[in-house]
Amino acid sequence: MNAVKCVIFDLDGTLLDTSPGITESVRYAAEKLGYPALSEKQLRSFVGPPLQDSFMRCYGCDRSQADALTAAYREHYPKGPILNARPYEGMETLLAALEKRGLCAAVATGKPQAFSEKILRHFGLERFFRVIHGSDMEGKLKKSDLIRLCAGDTGISCDQCVMIGDTEHDARGARDAGVPFIGVSYGFGDRDEMLRCPHIGFADKPMDVLRILEEVT
Repeated sequence: MNAVKCVIFDLDGTLLDTSPGITESVRYAAEKLGYPALSEKQLRSFVGPPLQDSFMRCYGCDRSQADALTAAYREHYPKGPILNARPYEGMETLLAALEKRGLCAAVATGKPQAFSEKILRHFGLERFFRVIHGSDMEGKLKKSDLIRLCAGDTGISCDQCVMIGDTEHDARGARDAGVPFIGVSYGFGDRDEMLRCPHIGFADKPMDVLRILEEVT
């Protein structure tokens, strides 16, 4: 593969453990609209994929019902749960190491743009990223679209970027954008599902990402 010039990160389950705030807000939305409570496993499955898809998967509802649940979630999430999160141990060290090596860093996340900027700014991570691309509120932008936007805004071709993520959704987005993928095991996705997608490595902790990049470039 070509020398990597830009490292694109997913946010939820990759840069930060945002699960407490996400699961709280899913519970709020379900209770407000009269849906039954979900199991802890089901709640954790909301970390990463598009919210509408997760509501449809867990409740068997249609798109309009999923949109209503998503709207209730987004009503509650920014009021406090958004900051109920933590960066993964070693993440700031990794980002500083990438910066020291002259590599550009970006974020491509299914979390809405305003939410993404707020949480990264709160935890002092925003300064490491040249660009941040979050989803539109309607959920029309796919992961591959967000990855391509990051590449375009940095002026770096997709074949010189690498995507870091914790779910099959991230892996498929990278594949569709023509970007090599590194999976992380410390997030919320299914490792076996990610391994079935094209990948150049698998990180069990943040600094493993740097080791993998050094091995393949």
